[in-house]
Amino acid sequence: MAATISSARASARGILSSAGIESASLDADLLLALCLNLRRIDLFIHRDRPLTNDEQEVFSALVSRRARHEPIAYITGEKEFFGKVFHVNPHVLIPRPETEILVEQAVALAPRGSLVLEIGVGSGAVICSVLAERNDLYGIGNDISLPALRTARANADLHRVSGRLGLLASHTFSGLKGEMPVILANPPYISEDDAQMLADDVRLYEPGRALFGGKDGLDIVQEIITGAPGHLAPGGVLLMEAGISQQEAVESLVRGQEGLVVKGWENDLAGVPRVVIIERVHG
Repeated sequence: MAATISSARASARGILSSAGIESASLDADLLLALCLNLRRIDLFIHRDRPLTNDEQEVFSALVSRRARHEPIAYITGEKEFFGKVFHVNPHVLIPRPETEILVEQAVALAPRGSLVLEIGVGSGAVICSVLAERNDLYGIGNDISLPALRTARANADLHRVSGRLGLLASHTFSGLKGEMPVILANPPYISEDDAQMLADDVRLYEPGRALFGGKDGLDIVQEIITGAPGHLAPGGVLLMEAGISQQEAVESLVRGQEGLVVKGWENDLAGVPRVVIIERVHG
């Protein structure tokens, strides 16, 4: 007997729940909607519609991937961020809600008509969101990963900001000249010792070089802070995401750089100091 949408959903929920997927119900719906090219609400409207053999095979394969804890965003190939949908793949970090703080601060603080640099652009979700919100701004994004840069370019095209975004294959400030009023960074800041504490979805599938920042998680953070005085315009700001419990270490690194001061922190929804605002003082 052919499975219906309703029975296929129920079976998938059971499989995913047994695999320890907390979002089993939602993920089953998203995968079935993807498989059938339907909206999620259509799964309820057409609950008694039978699946073809081909549809059942494709859906079963998708559910099996998710049961192995492959992130849903990599399976569907997209992730919503700052109210927009972005292409994602295993070459780039999946954008998180807390990273939207970088966008909010950049949109609020960037001088009119200015240039915004994002270090480690990844999928391009951050810089593309900034440029989409402020059509007076221009952007540069760099990354050491060529597949990531290709993903960022695809997202820039998708959101029609490619004409205002330059992309560069480089590491931190390598190859960059001039002083900019706004620099953004969501660097790898997880310590190697904390790797085993991560969920399987993250640890097994997301790119390690976008996650891990050395023994204490601060290797790239330190590089960025050390290089910032030579690339920030006087009065310019570095907006950088940091990990839980890294506030004191980040502020210590900033105090060690002449001309930089911490202006404050923006908390995420859990109340964790998540984005540091670092200013290059005038002079």
